[in-house]
Amino acid sequence: MLRTPFASERISMTDPTTGIRVIQLSSYPLPSAHFPYYWPSITPDNRWILFYSQRFLQRDAPWDIFRVDADGLNLFQLTERNDVQETHGYYGRQYALLSHDGKTLYVLWSNTLYAVDVETGKEELIACMDHLVGEGDALSYSVLSYEGRYIFFRKVSSFVTSVRLDLRTGQAENVELGGIAMGAMQTEPRVMVQAGEIIWGSEPTPDGGRRVTNLGSKPVLYSVAEDGSDRRLIGPNIFAHCTLLGKTSKVQGCGLPPERCIWIAEECSEPRKLCSGPYFWHSGASYDGEWIVADTNWPDSGLQLVHVPTGHFRTLCHTGATLEHYEFGHSHPLISNDGRLVVFRSDRTGCPQVYVAHVTEEFRQSIIAGELDRPKDKWI
Repeated sequence: MLRTPFASERISMTDPTTGIRVIQLSSYPLPSAHFPYYWPSITPDNRWILFYSQRFLQRDAPWDIFRVDADGLNLFQLTERNDVQETHGYYGRQYALLSHDGKTLYVLWSNTLYAVDVETGKEELIACMDHLVGEGDALSYSVLSYEGRYIFFRKVSSFVTSVRLDLRTGQAENVELGGIAMGAMQTEPRVMVQAGEIIWGSEPTPDGGRRVTNLGSKPVLYSVAEDGSDRRLIGPNIFAHCTLLGKTSKVQGCGLPPERCIWIAEECSEPRKLCSGPYFWHSGASYDGEWIVADTNWPDSGLQLVHVPTGHFRTLCHTGATLEHYEFGHSHPLISNDGRLVVFRSDRTGCPQVYVAHVTEEFRQSIIAGELDRPKDKWI
């Protein structure tokens, strides 16, 4: 149930370089994190932002989910379950997905899915799926399908078999997708999957250092029908990180080094570079497919807001994050359905916290018009 409202933790600031208003949404000295950037965690009306916060300061402490207004006020705790973190969650955080209408939060705790009312915090059991996973196995990484009927879960032990839960009936079953479900297309009932085994390792770099790389088979992206049939090739995975371009059937993402670009890929066509410049690292797309936000690294050039129809981009703000290898130092920006709010994380204070940048219409129009960060720069 919804807990008593907390005092606001917001800290309002203005980026000294870009002039964009940024609000620190969480400031209690415990780690906080926004939701993964592959799916919106801002309600469609831009009223509420959802995020995680660790319950107490301990390595295996559980994470609770909070709701806050986009201006940083009216902070509420929505969930409080279990005494330890999710072993197979995302860095200990339980997987959670916001429904298309923003009214329901689907949360996976220990192979059991609950629906949490975003308004009241009331929980409803949807399905326990223990019978579909073997001993020592678990479900992770959830994807909400076309029209919100199904949720697909990856089995930790398998890169091929997923569990498909029908939200209308509560029935769950194994389904062979031929790869990991990475996202669901929202214009037709199809799922983007990544085939090929991921084995994380490292390789030497020309400067004598090392970089993280996949030592397994080269990943390939496909789309399949929701039952795993009708496989269609999207192309080789040329991305460092990628998501679907909002509700479209296109894939957007940051290029693998040495590329310094954002790629757009789709079925039956060659991938194209949307824009090039700094090293784009992680990118999320607005649901309407018009805007992309990406963090940058090597060096950190700040969050870049990209207008998809023109390929123009500008620096939105600087996160101050360490960008270290551990996930807490990554900004991982996500963007609202309409591209007017950008949520990111920063450990600039020494503890990871959640921030939101408010994108003005004036700033958006400056990108569309081709204005750059420095007057002397020119589009080539």
